[in-house]
Amino acid sequence: LIMGPAGRKTVDWSDSAAVRALNTALLVADYGVNPTYSDMLPPRALCPPVPGRADYVHHIADALQKALPDNGARDGVGAVPRGSAITGMDIGTGASCIYPIIASSVYGWRMIASDINSSSISSAGEIVAANGHGDLIDVRHQENSNRSIFDGVLRVGENIDFAMCNPPIYPSMEAYQAENARKVRGLSKKKHLNRKRGKVARNTQVGSPSNSTASSNNFGGTDCELWCDGGEIAFVKRIMTESERYRDRCLWFSSLVSRKDSLTTLESFVNSGQKNRNDGRSHGVQTVQRVSMGTGKKNSTILMWSFLDEGERRDWARMRNWG
Repeated sequence: LIMGPAGRKTVDWSDSAAVRALNTALLVADYGVNPTYSDMLPPRALCPPVPGRADYVHHIADALQKALPDNGARDGVGAVPRGSAITGMDIGTGASCIYPIIASSVYGWRMIASDINSSSISSAGEIVAANGHGDLIDVRHQENSNRSIFDGVLRVGENIDFAMCNPPIYPSMEAYQAENARKVRGLSKKKHLNRKRGKVARNTQVGSPSNSTASSNNFGGTDCELWCDGGEIAFVKRIMTESERYRDRCLWFSSLVSRKDSLTTLESFVNSGQKNRNDGRSHGVQTVQRVSMGTGKKNSTILMWSFLDEGERRDWARMRNWG
């Protein structure tokens, strides 16, 4: 811990061990997660910032809620759908399996947790088992990662109510390293100033000894969690392109978008290529929504799209027996 500007102890955000301990504590306190959670994460795995991950899940719940009949509710919609009648897919769940853990803990939803990394799959499976969610979370290895997002993960005839994703942000390892170096310089400078002013709480530790800020990302992350060719734009475009083939098998597709300059590009892309059906109605994307999220100093956007119009989305909820 360090002393913050207000003279109170706060987390040393440059210390990856402290960040991991804090987020594990939040999961234990708010979601009943097994305290051994952080011990099951591989050393370099991405440490999920819990508040932002939980917000994404809650915004998905809001979108699903709007497809339910009002049942006399004043706001015109029913209660948030809960239980195993709802099935979601987390694309690239990572070693933490954070989205499925929160979704099943809070709402009781069934979740498909997919990833291309065998180490992440092993860790996610261990976390699911340790928390007794094996009946709700199905961890699946995507072995066809060069060809598909959904093929090889979704089974024949399997439908899902939503897909979610926190894509790799950076377009290359070099881009990630450059950005991480910039953050490290900022954190180190701030920490140095606090030490100079006597604001560092010495002899106070959280978790294991501090990792060097000169060589590590404070939230961690393996290569496939942090970067891919083309970065988040290319990755989300892959989801959008493939979603057209699964338009009748998923109610809401979505992805987190971290960079403002990516958002306009992706929103324009998902709105392009509209096709007309025989009845003259569009066979393409019917609805695109931006959902702004902000926790602390970090702002990001959930981009959601559906190939079903409002009436069709209500029909979907009825046929899927959300109840």
